[in-house]
Amino acid sequence: MTNQLNEFLKEDYTKWGDREYLEELGSGKKVTFAEYIEDVNYLAAWLIDKGYKDKNIGIFSPNSIAWMITDIAVMNYVGMCVGLSKDWVGENLVYAIDKCDIVLLFYSTANAAVVDSVRDKFPNIKFICIEEEFDNILAEGKELTTELFSLEPKDSKLPAKVVFTSGTTSFPKAVMLSIQNCFFSWKSLQKRITLGVDDICYFFLPLNHTYGSIFNFMYSLVFGYKIVLANKIPEMAQEMMAVKPTAFSAVPLVCLKFMEGAKAMNVPLKVLLGGRLKYFFCGGAKLTHEMRKAYADEGIYLMNAYALSETASGFAIDYPNEEDPESAGTIFDDVEIKVVDPADDGFGELAIRGDNVFCGYYKDEEATARVFDDDGFFLTGDIGKIVDNKVYLRGRKDTMITLANGENIASSKIANKVKDLSPDIRQVKVYVRDGRLTCDIYAPADSTEDFDKLIADLNENMPKFERISNFTVMDVAGLIK
Repeated sequence: MTNQLNEFLKEDYTKWGDREYLEELGSGKKVTFAEYIEDVNYLAAWLIDKGYKDKNIGIFSPNSIAWMITDIAVMNYVGMCVGLSKDWVGENLVYAIDKCDIVLLFYSTANAAVVDSVRDKFPNIKFICIEEEFDNILAEGKELTTELFSLEPKDSKLPAKVVFTSGTTSFPKAVMLSIQNCFFSWKSLQKRITLGVDDICYFFLPLNHTYGSIFNFMYSLVFGYKIVLANKIPEMAQEMMAVKPTAFSAVPLVCLKFMEGAKAMNVPLKVLLGGRLKYFFCGGAKLTHEMRKAYADEGIYLMNAYALSETASGFAIDYPNEEDPESAGTIFDDVEIKVVDPADDGFGELAIRGDNVFCGYYKDEEATARVFDDDGFFLTGDIGKIVDNKVYLRGRKDTMITLANGENIASSKIANKVKDLSPDIRQVKVYVRDGRLTCDIYAPADSTEDFDKLIADLNENMPKFERISNFTVMDVAGLIK
């Protein structure tokens, strides 16, 4: 099968080489399409020359042009790129390096303290500071490159990218995506939008998440629009008013903040968003009727997006100006969707089959097998129904945990009981470890709650098999999102 990513890189170099492509608001750095594609080739050449062919390479950094160069260079020519959240703490980094067999880690000075805290645990891993070494590496790669696109592109069906997704246990799964997975949905997106060379995308979603990395970033190589990387999230409105983007993706919380800001400042929403916005994609949680109406009243339709990391963020997105506040989006083309064991009202577990569905969880065949049915459909764990090709969601399927004594309990039931113990408890993850019911409690580091007493009191009122044997209180700042 043709490697679509490699073909787009070749086409873009010819069609748009001199056009400005990426801009970092913080550093002021800008690159054209040609400069970007050349750097992708140079980095890949350097990595292969240093022996990293078919190896797993990590990126631990805020969004940057260097991240975007590394991501595509590794995916297309070298091995598997593992994107890590810039907000992770040391134990998260240790887990990711071990889990994904990372042999080289590019990191930013912004994450240097976390890297330094774990460096001694990994004497055989190469750590490269982007700010200190990246430009020199590109220069060395340029010396190694006699002809652009001379490197052999990767088989588009092989795993090329890893993203982490939180599960019901305290440890996230490593989702493997191929180039075929990543570039499967752009034609469905093209039917909904008309983005092109005159458009600008203001980009703030993290590159270690699938929607930002695929639909915002990678698809810019398909449509040719410019990307401006956000600098200071608290100053997003000021940055957008300066950039004047035509496309923007966010989560409902950001939509709400813009609504509140417009009301407080007594200015139209459209002004805070730069005045030229054509497409506002929103996903991650349900949009309220009030929110949709506030934006629609100013001619901005929030295009609801629904997907999962395991579907390379391809599943369903609204068409512009569709007035259905309950829908989570219209299903993409060329995928098969079914509802498993629907109730009388049509709601059941959503399942999908298609070339966007991931390659499996890295080093976890058991977990991979559990999320596919006998017909090869990926079981999303989301409860929903399909009406006229639109997705309607109700919530997550309750995850059942089987204890050593054979008892089955709902993890969400236990998690909700623990969360209700104190407003300081922001998140709870319930799982079984060494045969014992265990939970991680995420709370502020300065919390004064007596968690031992809270759990002891809870256990007194719980059936024996639902009592929590072990728990760990963790800083909410370290929560893997």
